[in-house]
Amino acid sequence: MPTTIPTTTSSNRPSSPSVGDAYFETDMKRFIIYEGPTASDWRGFNNDGTLVGFTGNSHALNFDGTDDYLDISGIATDIDNWTDASWSAWYKGTDTSGYIFRASPAGVANPHIGMSIQSNKLFGVVFDGSSQSSNLHQTTINDDSWHHLAVTFNGSTGVLKTYVDGTVNNTSVTNQGGDMGTGYTAANVGRRPSSSHLYTAGLIDEFAIWDAELTATEVGNLKTTSGANAVPANISSIGRSGNGPIGWWRMGDNNSGQGSTITDLGKDSGGNDSGNDGTINGAAFEDLSTAPETIYY
Repeated sequence: MPTTIPTTTSSNRPSSPSVGDAYFETDMKRFIIYEGPTASDWRGFNNDGTLVGFTGNSHALNFDGTDDYLDISGIATDIDNWTDASWSAWYKGTDTSGYIFRASPAGVANPHIGMSIQSNKLFGVVFDGSSQSSNLHQTTINDDSWHHLAVTFNGSTGVLKTYVDGTVNNTSVTNQGGDMGTGYTAANVGRRPSSSHLYTAGLIDEFAIWDAELTATEVGNLKTTSGANAVPANISSIGRSGNGPIGWWRMGDNNSGQGSTITDLGKDSGGNDSGNDGTINGAAFEDLSTAPETIYY
């Protein structure tokens, strides 16, 4: 008897596959085979037989700085339960100010966490409504080159650190006394979700967030590169005792640069899919398969 191949979709693949499992994606019209060991390790074949890789860094989101953003508010209510946190992204642009990421109560300025461009540099902040932890890195990041940006926060000490391209800032550190606060309902990439949005123009890729303080070594591992178009390294096991980020939006890599949804590849503490997919509002997919983006960093 002929074997019937099970079907799935690109945004709803099996959460616990076994190596060698094969499916037909009805929305993308292609066959996929699970190689393991992580949930993102699938290989696909177009219907013409061409091999398509799912693990490379093939896309970013291009934000126009006027009204574009990615809504990842599904992660926001989780933040209420966090003491420590970290978040990171790749950025390329020339903007002098604007938010790369911010979470807060919807339409309200405080409390908030985030990272933004201030005076051409990375600014990281945690503000509980009365006390603030913040850090302005001293490296210029708006030079139209790719930079890896990261912010880490320790809720016990109130210390917040900023990293650019894996290097921590140890100068101009101020206001180390805030905590996460509560009441989060909104989270955006490319702007802040309060009345004054402060949009950011440029390319943003690989945004991820952890409910833990990453070490300097872990931040350095986030920007590991090897070979053409190999950024970033697989970050699915970096931080949180090997569980990786609780939210990870690859900006089109696992969605083939199509549609209006960015699948969340983050995992909860039990290794289950977090499921906080992002919704694109205006931002366009940027193809990273051609120079100079293949060099990336």
